[in-house]
Amino acid sequence: MSRHAQDPFLILQGRIDAWERCARIPGCDKAIWRQDAQGRVIRWSDFGDRFSRYGWEIVSRPRPGVLGRALAGKRLEAVHWRVVTGDALSRDPFLDQRAA
Repeated sequence: MSRHAQDPFLILQGRIDAWERCARIPGCDKAIWRQDAQGRVIRWSDFGDRFSRYGWEIVSRPRPGVLGRALAGKRLEAVHWRVVTGDALSRDPFLDQRAA
């Protein structure tokens, strides 16, 4: 039995893997709050919500190292939605703000 890319369990597993790669925020629940690679605060329940202050999405990035490039492997990474839309270059009013 082959697995399809639209398998809901594979999609959820990719989301969990990307979430686990994010930095934990001291003093906050690690299941709810994390920081992406650029230090922006994201919340688990706000996945895919571009109207949320803490919304986030998943991007596919190449794996680091020689072996990652040779195998052309991709790694899923959780990022704040402003990074995906290109708004990261403009002034972010929520950057440098503490989580609620």
